[in-house]
Amino acid sequence: MMELLGTRKRALLCTLLWVCLFVLSAMMTGCGGSKPATQAGLPLPVTAGPVNSYVGGLGDSPSTQSTWSVTIDHSQTSYSYGPVSPTAVPVVGAFASLTGGFLILLNQNGYQNGLALEIPGEAIILRPGDSTTAPVFAVQQASCFPINGNVKFLFAFTPGLTGGSRPFSGRIYASTNSDGKSWQFSNQAQYIAPYVYEVTDGGNVPSSATFPGYPAGYSATCSVSTGSAVVNSSPTAYFNNGLTYTLPTQSVISPAGFFFQKQDYSNVDPAAGWSYPVMSAWGVSEPSVPLAINGVATANYLGFFAEANLSTGTYRTRPVGFGNAPIAGTVMNGGTFPNEDPTQPVTQNMSVKFGTQDPLNDGVYYLATLTVPYDGGQSACGTPVPNPNGTLSCTYRAVAMVGTRNYQYASTIEQYAIILSATDESGNQKTLVLFQQ
Repeated sequence: MMELLGTRKRALLCTLLWVCLFVLSAMMTGCGGSKPATQAGLPLPVTAGPVNSYVGGLGDSPSTQSTWSVTIDHSQTSYSYGPVSPTAVPVVGAFASLTGGFLILLNQNGYQNGLALEIPGEAIILRPGDSTTAPVFAVQQASCFPINGNVKFLFAFTPGLTGGSRPFSGRIYASTNSDGKSWQFSNQAQYIAPYVYEVTDGGNVPSSATFPGYPAGYSATCSVSTGSAVVNSSPTAYFNNGLTYTLPTQSVISPAGFFFQKQDYSNVDPAAGWSYPVMSAWGVSEPSVPLAINGVATANYLGFFAEANLSTGTYRTRPVGFGNAPIAGTVMNGGTFPNEDPTQPVTQNMSVKFGTQDPLNDGVYYLATLTVPYDGGQSACGTPVPNPNGTLSCTYRAVAMVGTRNYQYASTIEQYAIILSATDESGNQKTLVLFQQ
């Protein structure tokens, strides 16, 4: 009888032990105490190292055919940037970190030689000079990684492109094999500039660009060289003259969801109605769920606002800050810094109205508008409107794409990145790139 009772006690203790272990495991999982299961989509980003290299392109890409390389070395507080070309000599120097996130790039004599805003190991937006230079958007892809399923990327073409029937923004899907060396792009769609298809204040559904047209899918290959991975492809696309041309294409994608792509059109006959030798796209991966605009627009952002004027061949790129304040409707306020000093409070002279989120593409706001001060130069419009403070402003139609940086830990707050592209009546492009701080 005693042995039977002892057996029952041992059984009861074992049962209680398993129950406790089960409850403890459930508590740890619910509180973020364990690693999450593998998620569909991009892999989790690795921790950034002290030295990070990025591949991307200059904002006036229709006239700049080379990709750019940017390296930031935090251990030596040094930088290097320039076109990827055997004859190009990179610009090098030291940098100083400002409170608030910007890096001041210094030349060999210690004078300011540019500004940069980096998400270490993921992406960087660089102004390689003073405010008259076009920005560089670059992404770090250190390895050929596999994608679990299909991932949709949302992109805008770089500053410097005109509107009309030309592509202005778009989307593309990507998938890979198990080792990430073979890629497949599919369902690429491109849309024309919003000032063309939004003919009324209420806006309209974006119209498809006339050309180039792409096949349903095309293959690509990932390779690694000197610590950077690039995905190369050669899709065959059709143009306005009914002929098809092969377009050498480079794509760079970070596990966090940043997207850069450059296409070479140098072999396209001018009769095809295409006037650009090269074109690049800047983008983010689509969020996994529709976004709540209150969460997006009240976050704190830093970034750059770039303006291009095709007729004069000039550019203007300025550091800006946005958000970090209550919003009215879907309007996010921000602006430039006094004397381009990011340590000073931002001047509230710009705003973004997101409008309605695209029901078919989470994170896309194709009825957005951008309002900036009227200065009669780069920021010009036919009918400037007085602001509440009495100054004149211009409002441009825009497409905004909001990505959530791919941190799939249960306890991590979402981090947003915004790429907004707007056009004026002349087809001049204005691009806003913002990283949440």
